[in-house]
Amino acid sequence: MPLAVTSTRAAIRRLGRNWARLHRLVYLVGVLAVLHFWWIVKSDIREPLLYAAILAVLLGWRVLKALSARRRSAAG
Repeated sequence: MPLAVTSTRAAIRRLGRNWARLHRLVYLVGVLAVLHFWWIVKSDIREPLLYAAILAVLLGWRVLKALSARRRSAAG
């Protein structure tokens, strides 16, 4: 939700450099939330494992996009 609320042009302008910090912090919070859920579950870890897999796919996709953009900007 914080990412959606702060992704408008007005919010980006108001937050300035803090906008990027907030978005990076949300990724960390996602990882910590999955880890916390994993620790809470005592016996059946399938649900936290599902959330961990979804988060890994989404964050992995972000990393691949960033690497691809970096390669494109370095090449031309």
